[in-house]
Amino acid sequence: MASGCANTPPTLTAPVTGVSYTWSSGQETPSIVPTASGPYTVTVADVQGCEVSTTFNVTVHPMPVVELGPNVALCGVPQLVLDASNAGSTFAWSTGANTQQITVTTSGTYSVQVTSPQGCVSSDAVTIALNAMPLDVLNDITSCITSPITLNAGNAGSTFLWNTGATTQSIQPTAGGTFSVTVTTAQNCSATFDATVELVPEVTLELGEDTTICAGSTVQLDAENAGLDVLWSTGQTTNTIDVSDAGTYSVTVSNGACSASDQRTIAVQSAPVDVLTDVSRCVGESVTLDAGNAGSTYSWNAGWTTRTITVETSGTYTVAITNAIGCSATYSANVQFVDPPQVELGMDTVLCEGETLLMDAGNPGSTYSWSNGATTRSIAIRQAGTYTVQVSNGLCQRSDAITVQFNPSPVQMATRQFHTCLGEDEQYVRIDAGNPGSRYDWNTGEQSRVILAGAYGWYVVEVTNQFDCAARDSAQVIEYCPSAIFIPNTFTPNGDGTNDIFIPVGKNIASMHLWVFDRWGNLMFESDDPTMGWDGTYGGAVVKNDMYVWRLAYKFQDKDGTIGMEQEQMGHIQVMR
Repeated sequence: MASGCANTPPTLTAPVTGVSYTWSSGQETPSIVPTASGPYTVTVADVQGCEVSTTFNVTVHPMPVVELGPNVALCGVPQLVLDASNAGSTFAWSTGANTQQITVTTSGTYSVQVTSPQGCVSSDAVTIALNAMPLDVLNDITSCITSPITLNAGNAGSTFLWNTGATTQSIQPTAGGTFSVTVTTAQNCSATFDATVELVPEVTLELGEDTTICAGSTVQLDAENAGLDVLWSTGQTTNTIDVSDAGTYSVTVSNGACSASDQRTIAVQSAPVDVLTDVSRCVGESVTLDAGNAGSTYSWNAGWTTRTITVETSGTYTVAITNAIGCSATYSANVQFVDPPQVELGMDTVLCEGETLLMDAGNPGSTYSWSNGATTRSIAIRQAGTYTVQVSNGLCQRSDAITVQFNPSPVQMATRQFHTCLGEDEQYVRIDAGNPGSRYDWNTGEQSRVILAGAYGWYVVEVTNQFDCAARDSAQVIEYCPSAIFIPNTFTPNGDGTNDIFIPVGKNIASMHLWVFDRWGNLMFESDDPTMGWDGTYGGAVVKNDMYVWRLAYKFQDKDGTIGMEQEQMGHIQVMR
């Protein structure tokens, strides 16, 4: 068995030496090189004429067919796929890739070697030119008609054909319009580009002659050219500006392509200055107004022509002033004569101790200074003394004083609460209103200093002392009897309104919890409400006459409100009807 590739077939040699060789393919040499697959037989004869034959099985493998195609030059193509075909083979590209296909993105010569599965090797190469298209460097242009422009197609080394017939890289349009150019590179790649040219009319501007104005007056500067962009040296962007200060004012006007500038100088002559101020005085005083500006002439609205005037009535006083260089100005001052505050605290006063005298200085909106340090309009006087207030309306001040005395008032009772049990102790409580020598008026109708209170409740008295000062006082008689609880042993729940409810009663009971059981220990009734007792029913039905067991837990409350320890009792209750 022998094998080889088509470009390197195997050599077959007769296995023995003879004097003649006969191959099945017709050759008569000791060795042959077959070009096709198949069996090859050789017959060898020696000198005695003896022959021996041998057959060789030959396999000639085909070569891989590699065809990358002709060399190509492309315009504006960023990449190209090269395919070596021969699936199942191995590949070795000049780029180092080992895939059947590669994608190339740059110009150059690319080669590949393909090795078939039988080891046969073929190769091919191709030259690729990826040529760039011309670049569009033209832009639309808006320019002033007075400024020449140039359209440059770029792409140096190319050829050019403009729609104007020009074949240069650059042209200079003299009128607006759309200009196109076809650019062909050295690699014969072509593209057409265009640009729109707009030539804008020029801007004209005239601010006028330099000017002199009087201080305080203004002059308007007009840039004209409404609708165009305006920028003054002051930073303003309006078509007109009003100026009153000396200086040189410039402006630039632009339509976006063309612009023009101009300037105008403004000189300012001094005008009369305003030295008048508004004045407020109290009624009865006078005010002198001085218009200042020595050497000027004056014309007041009241008819005066002097620099100063003296007035005693409220009003607005206006003067027209013209100085020596002829600049005039008119100024005003408001003169107001204000009424002084009217302060009247009233007559000296005597009050009872505990009373309050509210003293009002009047004159809303004014400021106040009291002798006790207060600064409010009103003060509350609770102590004897002389009180002075000064009231100011901002211009005028007035003051007044008042002396206040306080007589003693009745004092409160020494004891104002009595806890007692009138039914068990004394039958009355002795209440003393105190304040000897006073008059007494009790709500019981009594008029004595001491009364004997025989009932629980409030006792109110009005006491008037020798200074005719009165005070109202009161005392309370509160029931407090010894704590006790009473539990009946029989009740008759027959609905006759008498003894129908079994309920413990007593004095000073703070809390109570009651349980009732039948003789077998079944709970018949339970309540923790001291006002709710057992009505002799269970489950909505009346119970039978019998003896029942009760259990009671309760707490007493002391007269000071203290709750005592819980106590318990048990006993029997007889139901009878």
